[in-house]
Amino acid sequence: MADIEQEVEINLAQYVEIVSRRRWIALFVALSVFLGAAGYAFLSTPVFRAATLLNVERVNKGITQQGVGAESGDDEYFQTQYKLITSDTSLERAYDSLKLATSRDFSPGLYTLRQAVTIVPVPKTRLCYVNADSTDPRLAMEISHTLSQYFVEQNLNNQMFMSKDVLDALQMRMKGVDAQKINESLPSVVNNRLVQDIKAQIFGAEAQLADLRMKYTVSHPAVQSLMSRLASMHKVLNNEVDNIVQSLKTELSGQLQGNNVRIIDPPKLPEQPVRPRKSLALVFGLLGGLILGVFTALIIEMLDQTVRTHDDIERKLGLPFLGLIPFSRHKKDAKVYAPLLSSEVSLVSEAFRNLRTMVGYAEAVDGEPVILITSSVQEEGKSFVAANLAVALAQLGQKVLMVDGDLRRPRQHRNFHLSNETGLSDYLSGAIASPEALVHKSGVVNLDVIVCGPRPPNPAELLNTQQLGKFLDWARGRYTRIIVDCPPVFPISDILLWGRHVKQNIFVTRFGRTRVPLIRTACARLRIGGLKILGGVLNGARLGTMTYADGRYYEQYYRDYVDSEPKKDRRS
Repeated sequence: MADIEQEVEINLAQYVEIVSRRRWIALFVALSVFLGAAGYAFLSTPVFRAATLLNVERVNKGITQQGVGAESGDDEYFQTQYKLITSDTSLERAYDSLKLATSRDFSPGLYTLRQAVTIVPVPKTRLCYVNADSTDPRLAMEISHTLSQYFVEQNLNNQMFMSKDVLDALQMRMKGVDAQKINESLPSVVNNRLVQDIKAQIFGAEAQLADLRMKYTVSHPAVQSLMSRLASMHKVLNNEVDNIVQSLKTELSGQLQGNNVRIIDPPKLPEQPVRPRKSLALVFGLLGGLILGVFTALIIEMLDQTVRTHDDIERKLGLPFLGLIPFSRHKKDAKVYAPLLSSEVSLVSEAFRNLRTMVGYAEAVDGEPVILITSSVQEEGKSFVAANLAVALAQLGQKVLMVDGDLRRPRQHRNFHLSNETGLSDYLSGAIASPEALVHKSGVVNLDVIVCGPRPPNPAELLNTQQLGKFLDWARGRYTRIIVDCPPVFPISDILLWGRHVKQNIFVTRFGRTRVPLIRTACARLRIGGLKILGGVLNGARLGTMTYADGRYYEQYYRDYVDSEPKKDRRS
């Protein structure tokens, strides 16, 4: 259980670090969303809503039982009623009667009115609201009222139409127009069980009478008795039919005066807009912006394949972490290692002194004073790191040689403000017999420099000769430390030619620049070439975009350290 809690705390801390590192992106997204919400709240046109409360009851069940109407389940019935309110016929009538074609909101066409009208049922009741939206509050009220009133009238007319058909038939009977035929055609009469039984008895008696007439005359007592019984049955049938018709007439007459739909609350002139709700929009804009900003930061972190922290070097690259070099801008005429020579304590100078210490603790090849400095590609700052590391080592009193081993794009002559007329390329090509002639004084105590010299047309061939081994043997015999600024791993393989003679190197990667898959490939190529990577250096780190542990920790630590130093110690 404790392990699970610790893992949760670690994951939470990692998320906090990620958001802290990507805080500018998160803040930008949050601010953009909030400004968008604020723009919507204060710049969009207010929309008002008017609502009419309707009561929609089920139709009288007695009519259904009489066969006049048919009724489905409650849900289907009420959904049908709601759809009738917003039917095209109703909308067209309201659109024309209110002359909405001339209004700003509904001039494009009938579809705008359809979008502005909504039916909202009240849960667990037979009530519903007929809502109408418009930028004109009075127009919204008129639309809601017109549609509701039209639906009430239409519903009443439909009921009157069904009932009036039956009443017209009854009126025709009263006038003697095929009265018996009309009575028998009424569903209430046809479906009555007593009427059906009487008709069955009459049918049987008439069949018996037909048989008797074939045997006897009309005056025969049996015929007279059966005829008398038939007359009685017809009288009973007529009385029963009259009762049914009278009952139906009474019921239908009542239906003509009722309506199952009525307006409970007419619409009122809305005073406040339903949208935009400024306070709600601002709150949701702020919260949504913060949440979206955090998620954006996390997604960018997941998609980011570059190296930004010491944890990236150790976890993503599998290399020991040697040091973090903060980003710094150099003056045009100043030397790149000027902070190391300054009496003022700076982040850059302390970073290189820390790197010097870590190199001393690295698992180096026994007895090997030469360290190759390389990177994945150009522009990662390997030459800058190499020059400053050489100066930092020389400040310990060690005799150090800085060698510019990049025969394709040399940089050290510029870093140390030296002439590049003669250099390593001259010795490798045989133009100069002794490396002693190549040594330049750097101006830093205990530090000598050998520059590249004229760039040769065949760098790989020069590095592939025995002269390179002789040069390194000469350097090992005279210097405590030799720092070689080598070419990058890509797109050429010159570093592997150096690797035939030197088996240890330091790998420099640029903060937020080179992708991890490429760096892994470069490290794998170095290992295949037999080189041992002492560790990785993160160069050009933007401390303001890093986590507290990786960036602001160093910055705050050095400031506190410098501020707490005694003045006399600073001067010394």
